[in-house]
Amino acid sequence: MDGFKKYISRGRAGVPKVSIRKNGQIAFNAGAVQKYDLNVYDFVMLYISDKKDRVAVQFTNNEKDSGIIKIQKRPGSFAFSARNFLQIYEICWDETVNFDFIWNESGKVAFFNHNGTNKKGADEKGKSEN
Repeated sequence: MDGFKKYISRGRAGVPKVSIRKNGQIAFNAGAVQKYDLNVYDFVMLYISDKKDRVAVQFTNNEKDSGIIKIQKRPGSFAFSARNFLQIYEICWDETVNFDFIWNESGKVAFFNHNGTNKKGADEKGKSEN
């Protein structure tokens, strides 16, 4: 049908969320994958704001972009390793934390504020010393 997109149930969708997982991954839930058609992308690129309080995740299929990270696609979520990124910008990943995000369709970018998960004094594993 022209002008319509067919709905196909892909499991528990829910509200689109992004997570920083305690294993050092950043993940998008099934709701995000479904709503924003993230299943068509194979890579992401990570950015940090000047104030280091917001993260931007840009989705791409261009294997020649610098700084790309391969997406690990699993039923229910898409995840990718972000340990180095989290360590460099001292973003704590002691526990899994979920965040709302803003989607920019034209740039294929998800923006989220990591809400104070930035911990000064994070050790080499990204864990808080406290």
